[in-house]
Amino acid sequence: MKTFLAVLFLSLLSVPATGRAAADVPASGTEPYYLVFLRPNPDRKAIPQADRERIMTAHLANIHKMADDGVLVAAGPMEDNPATISGIFVFKAGSLDEARRIAALDPTVVEGRNTVDVHRWLAPSGIGTGYFRWKKEHPEAEDAMAVHALCIFKRGPAWKDEPRAADGHAAFVDSLRRSGALAAAGEVDGDPELCSVCVFKTSVVDEAREVVGKDPDVLSGRLAVEFHRWWTADRVLPW
Repeated sequence: MKTFLAVLFLSLLSVPATGRAAADVPASGTEPYYLVFLRPNPDRKAIPQADRERIMTAHLANIHKMADDGVLVAAGPMEDNPATISGIFVFKAGSLDEARRIAALDPTVVEGRNTVDVHRWLAPSGIGTGYFRWKKEHPEAEDAMAVHALCIFKRGPAWKDEPRAADGHAAFVDSLRRSGALAAAGEVDGDPELCSVCVFKTSVVDEAREVVGKDPDVLSGRLAVEFHRWWTADRVLPW
């Protein structure tokens, strides 16, 4: 069942997402972002509908403020498995600690509905650029939302702490980028468990699952994969 967060975002879908044609996507530079997983607080209790709406209104206002401040470059809810991740923020921030501090100010966190799980993500330059340019040119236009299969790669049972342990995965992801299958992807830096995150252009998780199953480091058991469906504004992702 969708969370209230997902239902609210889905209610904004008044314009179909445009999508991008699959092509030989050129390489682009990378830069550090901070990937914030809003995770349901295991201690959250049922609350009245009025309180849920109040918190959500404040949450959406905070999203707009963070975007206006130049911190937030992408955001959106998970559709498929909100029990593990309610939604995602992508930040531009000066440090991991700063990203955690900003994320902790979100009303869903302050009110104890969510907790924050923040990771440094080395992803393609330009996340959010296309969206904010379009929004500036069309300030009255309603946002279109796009849904993506999102894959979180973690250390698997056969992982070995070797510098080149996931080279096969990196080459595989680059082949997906060149084929036009991905909307964004990058390594997670300095994390003891997470290795990378890939966002597919397709919204069909089973399609992404079939493709990812051919990754040599997934086949060997070095990497395990967690699959989600992520809603975010169209034009946010750069590939």
